[in-house]
Amino acid sequence: MRKNRKNMKPSFLTSTIQKFYPKTAEKIQEIIESNVLLEKLTTAAYNKIESAVQKYADIAERIKVIARMVQAWRNKQYTNISYTTVFLCIAILAYFVSPIDLFPDFIPFIGGLDDAILLAYLIKIIDKEIEKFTAWEKVIHL
Repeated sequence: MRKNRKNMKPSFLTSTIQKFYPKTAEKIQEIIESNVLLEKLTTAAYNKIESAVQKYADIAERIKVIARMVQAWRNKQYTNISYTTVFLCIAILAYFVSPIDLFPDFIPFIGGLDDAILLAYLIKIIDKEIEKFTAWEKVIHL
């Protein structure tokens, strides 16, 4: 089986990696040939994906809180937030769901970059507001 692989013409990507990144190509070959290294690699990849999924779940939960906060603000139930903060939340969320992007979503790797950066920025600036709002919700629902 190994003999057949050596006789096969490598793909453009494989050739490029081997030519310009020979140490990386060697490491890839080591991983291919080692069950232990392959197991470590797949475990690390799984853990990274799991971490990303958890981050997205956390962001999704925070967006739900933002929606409740804006609704409570609009209904004049929660007034401990500025109009500017509410406006910024709505603007970023509207951009996120808009089909018009700085980097279109169909572009590999960078397509969702602008959305991710804006959501991260929103969460960063609104985090204290989310904490205050959730504390207010707990008091109200007692």
